[in-house]
Amino acid sequence: MTLVDLVVLAVVALAAWRGWRRGGTSLVLALAGAVLGVIVGATVADWWDAASTPLLIACVLVAGLIGLGLGRRLADTLAARAGGRHARPVLVDRAVGVVAHGGLALLVCVLVGAAAVAVGPAWAGRAAEDSGVLTTAADHLPPPAQVAGQVPGLERVTAIGADR
Repeated sequence: MTLVDLVVLAVVALAAWRGWRRGGTSLVLALAGAVLGVIVGATVADWWDAASTPLLIACVLVAGLIGLGLGRRLADTLAARAGGRHARPVLVDRAVGVVAHGGLALLVCVLVGAAAVAVGPAWAGRAAEDSGVLTTAADHLPPPAQVAGQVPGLERVTAIGADR
């Protein structure tokens, strides 16, 4: 166990605890809206002008943020119908919250570790590479090219990052 492993595990544990307290419906709906928005934005940009990478990036960002907002709005509406946003979540919502918040925190830690390896100082990159938790989690995630291949136009964005 390295210091990075301990920090990652602490971040994931805190996120899972937050998920237990708040529930997971809001996070899941917001993320589903953002993913759907990214897919719609990439499709629109590819349909509009398939050669324009700046248009693709703008459409993906804008549509992703709109989808995120719509997902959160749907979650707030469902919470209001279920007795208000401050009601205690039921056990299933708590379990979803633990998995969703903890998983998202681990994914963010893996992305930060990858950024440290790619563009960070050498000591940060070595620390991220030495982390057993980050490397194990990264080994179980699909490669960016595989994910980008599922959304029209996104392979151009991942190709830009691979040029470095």
